[in-house]
Amino acid sequence: MCPSPLLVKGNPMQVRAPNGQRLTVDGNSQPFIGGWAYLIWAHGPTGGIRFQVVPAGSNELLPKQMGDWSRYTVREAQWNGGRMVSLEDPEIGTNMVWVGPHHEIATFFTGTGVPFEAFMDILAKFDIQDTPEGLTMLPRAGAGLTLGNLLAVNTIDQVCNVQVKPIAEALEAIPPSTGKKVPGGSMWRVDERDATGIVQTRSAFMVNDSTATTVVAARPDDARFINVVESISCRLS
Repeated sequence: MCPSPLLVKGNPMQVRAPNGQRLTVDGNSQPFIGGWAYLIWAHGPTGGIRFQVVPAGSNELLPKQMGDWSRYTVREAQWNGGRMVSLEDPEIGTNMVWVGPHHEIATFFTGTGVPFEAFMDILAKFDIQDTPEGLTMLPRAGAGLTLGNLLAVNTIDQVCNVQVKPIAEALEAIPPSTGKKVPGGSMWRVDERDATGIVQTRSAFMVNDSTATTVVAARPDDARFINVVESISCRLS
């Protein structure tokens, strides 16, 4: 995965989400381990399809690091200025990936032997622009598609996982109580405990006028997690 620029106050990170919005992240002195990963759905008359947008090479790098690469039957083709890669697992199905210069788009098909044209026909309904600051895939006029259910994810190594949604897609999750005021908006702490009362998972939920951000601690008692929660700000525009 490509490196992520260091994030410091006064020097916000700005990236482009697949739906064309700009994600601005500010106030964090600890770097992310890589570029942002996104999940996004395209909804149309025949239903929805989920896409994963990640830095180029990610869908190959992870199984190689995990030792699972030998399980796949790999096929490749060229399309739209990039590589089309089919990763087939006979027990799970097919992950079809378009790899551009900077980012890649992936989606899942059941079964194996899926023709490349099946994915090409889907992607042809989008205007795909791949740049260093992000990949956008906006539905073409007449495609009958709308984008929704955006989720942006990144990780601060050994500290926390950061998940960002548009506020309009998280309204039902906002607690009725008043949250603590932090630079990222209003914040609530969420602890999940085991039967003995020991905290197993600790997270913070923050909302402002444009985003709902969940920060999940790698270790519940890590002071660095608190520093992130009380300084980071994520906004979509």
